[in-house]
Amino acid sequence: MNCRKMEGSFSEYLIIEKRLRKVLKSMTGFGRGSFKDDEFSVTVEMKTVNYRYNEVAIHLPRFLNPLEDRIRKKILASVNRGRIDVFINADYSASENTTLKVDKNLALAYHRALNEVGAAIGCENTEYNRAAEIMYLSKCPDVINTKESFFDVEAVWPKIEKAVGEALENLIAMREAEGGNIEGDFAYRADLIEEKLAKIEERAPMISKEYYDKLSMRLAKLLEEHDITVEPERILQEAAVFADRISITEEIVRLKSHIKQFRHIINSDQPVGRKLDFLIQEFNREANTIASKANDYTLAQIVVEIKAEIEKIKEQIQNIE
Repeated sequence: MNCRKMEGSFSEYLIIEKRLRKVLKSMTGFGRGSFKDDEFSVTVEMKTVNYRYNEVAIHLPRFLNPLEDRIRKKILASVNRGRIDVFINADYSASENTTLKVDKNLALAYHRALNEVGAAIGCENTEYNRAAEIMYLSKCPDVINTKESFFDVEAVWPKIEKAVGEALENLIAMREAEGGNIEGDFAYRADLIEEKLAKIEERAPMISKEYYDKLSMRLAKLLEEHDITVEPERILQEAAVFADRISITEEIVRLKSHIKQFRHIINSDQPVGRKLDFLIQEFNREANTIASKANDYTLAQIVVEIKAEIEKIKEQIQNIE
């Protein structure tokens, strides 16, 4: 078989596998898209930040207002969580669609006001430079107004949609890149928690034995001092009660199950931020219960290390879609 052909097929497989596999998405990102032709140009910029829900704020020119709802729906089809600020700047050749309107009454009112100003300062009969006055009046507010005729938003929608789509692609690529880094960190910390949990599981049986040994020594000393005899079965019974009270087997099993579920969720192709937020609370609950029940310094120290990793995961979850 041709080795080069095999290598090529394997490379293609890796590319396809990477495309098919979904990764976590961060809620922070930025994307830019644009479109330009002889008649119309548009630039779209999107910025997303952490937010508990999904909110889109679109800033666009007034003449594009009829398209705001379409733009919002297109964005929400791809972005499931976070606050999204969208800035759209557009320009078009308006020579055929624009007329200029002169407000003659307002220009005359400005002219009369100029004469009144002249009279007020003792220059009532001053001759004005008519050309200069015309230039001045043309610059007065609202004397000359731009009046646009009907603007066909349907004609430019495909162009805007293309720019919005490009901005979305770039935004999602950045969110996925950051999400991929976070996913790697999640996997690393889940492994650490699992390793420390194994140490707890190894340590747990020793706690009961150490308690039994200490109890036996104390009782033996006490009984010797008072010349009292106690059956060994009573000591075993007391140790058994203590062992049952401090048993953390259920908590260890549940925490192992949570870790397994955690790994499954971060490989999901759906938004997982809220699920992970709930699950990490269960991590914390089991860790706290283990620490309170075990009544052992060594084990408590391991739990502190586990909780430190849980807290780091919790902080990162706040940035996941």
